Amino acid sequence: MYSTRFIIAVPVVILSAALCLSQNVERNQAVLLKEVHFSGDLGESADELREYTEFLTGRRLERKKLQEDASSAVGKALRHRGYLKAQVTPQLRSLKSSPGSKDAEVALELTIKAGKQYRVKDLTFVGLSGQLAERDLRQACNIRSGEIADGEQVGSCITNLRTLFHQKGQDVFIVPSMMFDDAGSTVSFQFDVEK
Repeated sequence: MYSTRFIIAVPVVILSAALCLSQNVERNQAVLLKEVHFSGDLGESADELREYTEFLTGRRLERKKLQEDASSAVGKALRHRGYLKAQVTPQLRSLKSSPGSKDAEVALELTIKAGKQYRVKDLTFVGLSGQLAERDLRQACNIRSGEIADGEQVGSCITNLRTLFHQKGQDVFIVPSMMFDDAGSTVSFQFDVEK
């Protein structure tokens, strides 16, 4: 009696594992991107955003990698333009493959919530920053009040501050933080210089 149940259970387990494996393979199957579409609160024009996904069009990539690369590229473009809280949600839709195509062809749908475009309100330095002139710190960051808050500039600021302290013989790390004023669409940056 027990052996019969075991014999029946083994094929069910094997079948379940095979089904899960085939679904995972399909989910990570390489596909060919043919089209990119945008919807939602874009923040920028679809043509401008499309420039950041052109490198993916016509390429053969795994589904997951395609979605990650597209989300990352468009998110970075929006943060570069001051949409610091932007959210990008990718979804793939199957297309009919062209005659003679070996790959599954897909359209990429990117749903965007750009949110507010922020401008720089203030820039402050704390921690070990008192060891250098504030003028030098601000020059290293090149972030000015009133300009569009550029997420890429924050990364450059961190690198430049580390280099500035390294030139003075100090190995430091920089911890950035942002304080948002949604009513005024502004953001204040604080850079904490620590050993």
